[in-house]
Amino acid sequence: MRNKIIRSFLIILSLSFVIGFGILYGVLYYVSLNQQTSNLNDELSIIVQTNFEESQQIGEELFDKDTRLTMISSDGEVLYDNFDDSINENHLQREEIKEASKNGTGSSVRYSETMEQNYLYVAEYDAQEQTYVRLAMPFSGVSQSALMLLPSFFIAFVIAFFFVWLMSKRMADSILKPLQEISAVIRKADFGKEKIEFQNYSYSELQEITDALQTMNNQIAKNLENLEREKQIRQEFFTNASHELKTPLTSIRGYSELLRQHAITDPDQIDHCLDCVLKESDHMTKLINDILTISKLEAKDYVVQKSHIKLKDLLENVLKSLSVQAKAMNLDIDASCENVTVYANLDHIQGILYNLISNAIKYNKPNGKIIIIIKERLDNILIKVMDTGIGISKEDQEKVFQRFYRVDKQRSKIVAGTGIGLAIVKHIVQFYNGSISLKSKENEGTSIEISLPIMVNEEPNNLD
Repeated sequence: MRNKIIRSFLIILSLSFVIGFGILYGVLYYVSLNQQTSNLNDELSIIVQTNFEESQQIGEELFDKDTRLTMISSDGEVLYDNFDDSINENHLQREEIKEASKNGTGSSVRYSETMEQNYLYVAEYDAQEQTYVRLAMPFSGVSQSALMLLPSFFIAFVIAFFFVWLMSKRMADSILKPLQEISAVIRKADFGKEKIEFQNYSYSELQEITDALQTMNNQIAKNLENLEREKQIRQEFFTNASHELKTPLTSIRGYSELLRQHAITDPDQIDHCLDCVLKESDHMTKLINDILTISKLEAKDYVVQKSHIKLKDLLENVLKSLSVQAKAMNLDIDASCENVTVYANLDHIQGILYNLISNAIKYNKPNGKIIIIIKERLDNILIKVMDTGIGISKEDQEKVFQRFYRVDKQRSKIVAGTGIGLAIVKHIVQFYNGSISLKSKENEGTSIEISLPIMVNEEPNNLD
């Protein structure tokens, strides 16, 4: 790359010199032509004013100056030529004569076969004598001057070539050095695991490259952090899942062994053991179903069966199923639900309401209060559940939507639950492209608000 930059500069310099020399030659050529034409025209104007005999005398003087004087009749016959008195050719077709017949004066440059060299011809028509008077002199353009200038041009070219080579080398180094520094930093860098620092460069293009590399490094670091976080979440998930499954299995195994060994003979105790086995089996079944629900919701090709749902009726059924737990804590439940209909999967909407209200009951205080609001807002359905419970600390608020995460570890041993309810709620909300927000303060309560774009503007007539 360095050699290519230097070579490009030198090629440009060479072309510039060639083009410059050509332009200079052309300018000098036309300047010389115009000057000599003007001089001949001045002399020609004087000759035209003389008579034929005087013109011949002038012709003899011009001969010594290597200037050719020719007198041509109106029909093209050469009447007099101070260089050759035996010309028989008709001169009406000469360019300068044709131009003079039209404009009064004319000029041309061409090779003279008589004199065997290039001549500059200037002609003027003498209307009084009805003759053409023509002057000619050798014209080589500026070839001689150019040959004289060529050595100077060559010396200037060599000097310029040296300086351009030196400057292009320095410029190539100034461009390539930052690239080499950037390359060295990249080779040593551990992308995503450490901060990459580059120098500030005067070239904006290089600065854009370094900025892009730093942005890429930050993005890689962020992705690695997310992967590590997801890895940790998966590990915690499997640990918690195995623990949650192991606990009921241990109880089932224990009761089964007692029954298998006939260690219990009392029918009432046997029934109690069987009830416990069934209860733990139901707990395991619910836990497995919840895990499967989250897995389905995370699948991009998950298709569900949707129907029109009256939220008021659904809310009443959920409150009825949780009434025993609410009465046990003597909770005051204030439910307000508009007569709205949504189009969604029944299990999903029921799962949202059940988990939110169930948590509001479990983590409430005795004699506390729960406020439930379901209403239409623009084209969305707003579901809001507020309680006066134990609240959630700021550090736990970001984690409550993780699977199996439970805020109060001591209370979790007393209050039944898997810690997966809010995770299901979050996944359902994301599945319907909705939003969920949580506000909480310790010992004062928690408020969870959900917005879902599943509103039905016109309720079907056949909806029961």
